Amino acid sequence: MRGIIRFLRLNPTVRRALGLLFLALGLIGSLFPIIPGWPGYLLAIILLGRRDRLLRRLHLIARIALRWLRKAPLPHLRGVGHWLSSQYVELRRAVVPRLIAFERHLDGPNPL
Repeated sequence: MRGIIRFLRLNPTVRRALGLLFLALGLIGSLFPIIPGWPGYLLAIILLGRRDRLLRRLHLIARIALRWLRKAPLPHLRGVGHWLSSQYVELRRAVVPRLIAFERHLDGPNPL
């Protein structure tokens, strides 16, 4: 594991390419019910970093979509929007501190 982390620290191009690959796998996994999408998203966030411009834009689009669902004219869509928003908040509260800790470990000043 230490060798992989050292390799990813030294090769940002490989890290970005792998991050984009896992982001694509996460999107595919979200579209098809057979493949789970969250592992791809999680690995993409870890590899690309939370400050990546593409990830930040996709996150903004997702938040706008949730807001639209919460204010949708159909009651069923509003219910789905509120449920998805609560799931989003719970997941974010659980995952973000761990992502920050892993990013600090991955990008830390002292090599392994």
